[in-house]
Amino acid sequence: MTSLEELNEYTSVDQTDYNDCLGMVEHEYCINGINAQIRMHYIKFDGNGIPMVKALAKMLYTYIIDYCIATRNRPEPLTTRQSAKLTKQARDLFRHPEVSDDSPDRTGEAGELLLYFLIEAVLKAPQVVSKMELKTNHKDEVKGSDGIHARFNKETGLVDFFFGESKLYQDSSSAIAEAIKSVDQFHDIEMYQHEFTMVTKHFKYADEKTRDAISSLVIHGEPGPGVSINHACLIGYDFKGFRELSNIGTPDKILDGFLDAFIKDGERLAKLIQKRFDEFDKKNIKFDVFFLPFPSVVEFRNAFNAALD
Repeated sequence: MTSLEELNEYTSVDQTDYNDCLGMVEHEYCINGINAQIRMHYIKFDGNGIPMVKALAKMLYTYIIDYCIATRNRPEPLTTRQSAKLTKQARDLFRHPEVSDDSPDRTGEAGELLLYFLIEAVLKAPQVVSKMELKTNHKDEVKGSDGIHARFNKETGLVDFFFGESKLYQDSSSAIAEAIKSVDQFHDIEMYQHEFTMVTKHFKYADEKTRDAISSLVIHGEPGPGVSINHACLIGYDFKGFRELSNIGTPDKILDGFLDAFIKDGERLAKLIQKRFDEFDKKNIKFDVFFLPFPSVVEFRNAFNAALD
């Protein structure tokens, strides 16, 4: 196994955690004119037919050390005391205000952690820079993308870099528009050069051979022939379909009713993002778009902040 192939071994997300809280819908929605994969995911329901929003938030909380603290900066395995110390250190890196419709959470950190979780669990691309750890003040915003991940693609022989973009809005159309706008600006100001530099300077793992192998693929800040640039976008939004489920009956019927409504909503979502991509002129960039409906994005953010507290 080469150093580049060893990169794929660094994913930290346990597939069981993904399967416990999230599901995926098979669909046939396609985007034309650009290489973009639509991925329709949903929060699973408990035995009483209630979406497991709090369980998802609490599960994400268990990953804050993996998400925030580079493995090269922490011992393995962790003792109980080391784990408690690092958990506090990771918690202190988050801003966790109270969120309401009138006072929304502008930090986006819950969505960024959720996107990290999805990229590792679904795309099998480990996080390669712990951006949260680099903040000099917990009130600061992380600059650039919402996450840097990479994997060795055995089919193409390339290293796929995934730059994250997380948008959790009440309105799906606004979330899509802002995500594409952010990616557009990311390339207009050539932010990827800064991100590639971060991979070289702040590679998350202690494996210097793998770091050097990845760094050698970048030529003067530009992607070389062994690199593919991809954007992983999380579009979380309030889904009205949840409101009609309580009268359906059994948990199985509730789930079936939700999935039917979500699949139908997929057509609307596909049209919305197709329109945005039609206007997007950087057709060479590849996208993975995660759609995730919530009963309330405010509820999810508050649940995550409650887990932090």
